[in-house]
Amino acid sequence: MTRPDGTAPAAFYGNNTLNPVGVWEARAIPGAGRIMATAAPHHGMTAGSIILVDPAVAIDGLEPVTRLTPHVPFPESEALLLPHWRSTPGPEPPDRSLEMDRWPGQCYRSPWPLSEQLFLAAYSYDPLIGEPKNNLANMFGLYLVDAHGNQELMYRDLNIASLWPMPLRPRAAAPVLPSSLQADAPDEGAYYVQNVYESDPALPPDTPVTHLRIVQVLPKSTSGANNPTVGAANASPGKQVLGTVPVEPDGSAYFKAPARKALAFQALDASGQAVQVMRSVSYLQPGETQSCVGCHENRMDAPPPAGVKTLALRRPPSAIAPAPDGSLPLSYPILVQPVLDKHCVECHGDARADGPEGKPIRLTGRPEGRYTESYNALVSRVSYAAWGRGGVFPEGNCEPLAQPGFFGAKGSALAKMLAAGHYDVNLESEDWERLVTWMDANALFYGTFEFADQERQQRGERISGPGIE
Repeated sequence: MTRPDGTAPAAFYGNNTLNPVGVWEARAIPGAGRIMATAAPHHGMTAGSIILVDPAVAIDGLEPVTRLTPHVPFPESEALLLPHWRSTPGPEPPDRSLEMDRWPGQCYRSPWPLSEQLFLAAYSYDPLIGEPKNNLANMFGLYLVDAHGNQELMYRDLNIASLWPMPLRPRAAAPVLPSSLQADAPDEGAYYVQNVYESDPALPPDTPVTHLRIVQVLPKSTSGANNPTVGAANASPGKQVLGTVPVEPDGSAYFKAPARKALAFQALDASGQAVQVMRSVSYLQPGETQSCVGCHENRMDAPPPAGVKTLALRRPPSAIAPAPDGSLPLSYPILVQPVLDKHCVECHGDARADGPEGKPIRLTGRPEGRYTESYNALVSRVSYAAWGRGGVFPEGNCEPLAQPGFFGAKGSALAKMLAAGHYDVNLESEDWERLVTWMDANALFYGTFEFADQERQQRGERISGPGIE
């Protein structure tokens, strides 16, 4: 959610929630601070169970959720979505009722709240079908529904589904909120973080955070997941690394950042490895300053009292120190391959290809399939986030939750091996920074979704940038 002028973006609900799988068709309830929405699947249309969400209670999980249609379990997470979709491992479904057995797969959608207890909605007693199958063309009718299980048919067409009911009556116009932006503001803004250690989940107490890495998440410029891929991670978004900014000893940070770009932050330790990564994004409007209490802090908690001005606010905002060459736009051949050519190909090249159990490991930049020999050899030794890759976390229909030290270099066998020492390899600080920057950028290969530019990047050529930013 944001203000009408695009400032102050914030997650409303569900950023780290696996049940329900999706929350769709949200509408504000007149005179209340809650919203009414459809708890729906990922692999199906936006239909399921109708819920209330109260963000004043919590912004994740079931605690802020009130089920208005408890006889309909949340599809895909609490009940099988036909033909075969079910999150694993999923939560136990709520207590079964006669209605569940009488109309298995029944569903609601497109609620229009009249109050917290009464709403219009489309309803189907025919089961909801997930992709790639088709649903019945006439499955939905329009109903008046209340929170006590009563519903009254208002209209049903026998040939085609009826959807999106709304009352035709005068309504008061929404208030107009004035913009806080200046017309001549520069195309940048600033972020202030009071204390990175105010974190949920908690950061390791013995790992000081010295910098934040600023990562830009790229919008997709082509249609369809993995069309084309940008790395080994299934359905990964594109990324490029802008650079780093300092974190003061008291955990505060204050820095400039470009406006109108989707940004994510990574908390780095003294070795430059990401202790925690950001699963969502933030962005600035020109001239805007945003502030937060910490990294992934619980938004329901009040900020700790500030008896004195933090160290970061005693100075001007930091400029972003650029990341290594090959980070912007991201290019594995430019960012990583020079390190391998300098330190690795002597033992892992054409003449020799040493590897465990006699299996060759070649770390050359020669194209191999979609990537290069070295990328294909190393990426499996990196802990990257991917759709459907569960690891020790639940395999839901989303990426696993961001746990400190799991993703990126910190959780990677490759970084641990190099940190412990690998024969006579002696990495300089810039070489190490290049490798951990790549691992923390989800071990991607390409910095664009454009097919022609990917071909150039695979050959080690430079491109001007991604298709869209």
